[in-house]
Amino acid sequence: MTRPWSLRGRLVRRVVLGASLSWLVGVGLAALVIAHEMSELMDDTLAGSARLTLALYQGGADMAMGGDTGQALRIIAEGNEVIAAPWPPLDADGGHDVEGWRVLRLTDAESGIIVEAGQRDEWRRDELLESIGWLVALMLPVLLGALVAARGSVTGALRPATRFAQMLRSRSARDLSPVAAPDLPSELTPIPQALNGYLDDIRAMIEIERQFATNAAHELRTPIAAASGQAQLIAAGLADRNAAGRLAAALARMGRLVERLLQLSRAEGGAAGRGPCDLVRVARMVIADSGLSARFDDAEMISAPVAVDPDALALILTNLLRNAAEHGTGDLRVTLAPGPTISVSNAVQPGAVFRHGTFEKSPGSHGAGLGLAIVARVAETQGITLDHVMNLHRATVTLRFANDPSAGSR
Repeated sequence: MTRPWSLRGRLVRRVVLGASLSWLVGVGLAALVIAHEMSELMDDTLAGSARLTLALYQGGADMAMGGDTGQALRIIAEGNEVIAAPWPPLDADGGHDVEGWRVLRLTDAESGIIVEAGQRDEWRRDELLESIGWLVALMLPVLLGALVAARGSVTGALRPATRFAQMLRSRSARDLSPVAAPDLPSELTPIPQALNGYLDDIRAMIEIERQFATNAAHELRTPIAAASGQAQLIAAGLADRNAAGRLAAALARMGRLVERLLQLSRAEGGAAGRGPCDLVRVARMVIADSGLSARFDDAEMISAPVAVDPDALALILTNLLRNAAEHGTGDLRVTLAPGPTISVSNAVQPGAVFRHGTFEKSPGSHGAGLGLAIVARVAETQGITLDHVMNLHRATVTLRFANDPSAGSR
């Protein structure tokens, strides 16, 4: 099970982490710059201290060093060490790093007096750490302020999405009206757009189902009323000898309608598989089971494998044959051709047209107007292309199957 997570929390954490890392990098770079500049400043201080010490010594001042301040002096005059220092004497002027000290040596060219001024490395490090500590202390409020601002900014940026979610939560499940979200950012606008498309599909499906239920009830009302009337007459002993036949006919019509409705429901649900099957064999079986007088032209094809479920193919052909028999005027033909393709054709009266809508039927028809609708639904789920041709005297429906190299005719 996927654990729930908060977009705001994730964004805040990442912004805080990024700001903190940036702050640390900035402080680190500042510390490096401070260390370099302070080292140069302390070296300048040593040089100034050496020059001052030389001038004071030449003027006769007392140069004794008192206490442990982290700094020390050495003065060498006429080869004698006037003031001692804790590091070995140096041989050259300039800055030197020796045994825990940073020492600067200065020699007076006229008198030959040598002055060495030194600072302990530990003292210099403490001074540097103190400076960096103050830098961190001064920059820490900046970091805290940035984190608070980042949290507030993320919360404010997500407020439109939060309002949108609350609006959806408060909508009724029956409310299928379009969703309005004018203040969403561009990154989130695909959500209401997709949701509105989904709601449009649901509204269309509900409307189709409502019309289907209405039409189905209307179609069933007539055979039910006829069967009920004949049954009442028979029960009252008032029926003639043909009443039982009329009752059986009404029940048969109602049974055929229910069968068609179940076929349409199965077709719209896409319940069929994907085959393959032999087109020639299925066509022969459907024609034989239909009991209709149909001429079958197999184009001398022994078999024609197609990537279609055999039950789905039989359902299509059965409905085409029934539709042709109910609405045509005879001369029913089933014709195979390479491709493979199969055509169902029949003679028709002038002015006849195909009616593809569900429950759409011609005036005076005793059918339910479901045959072509069932054929279209099943063909769509099976990837079969349908061609409808109506000329002056003949109607033809052709099924074209996908060109599958492994399912070619032979």
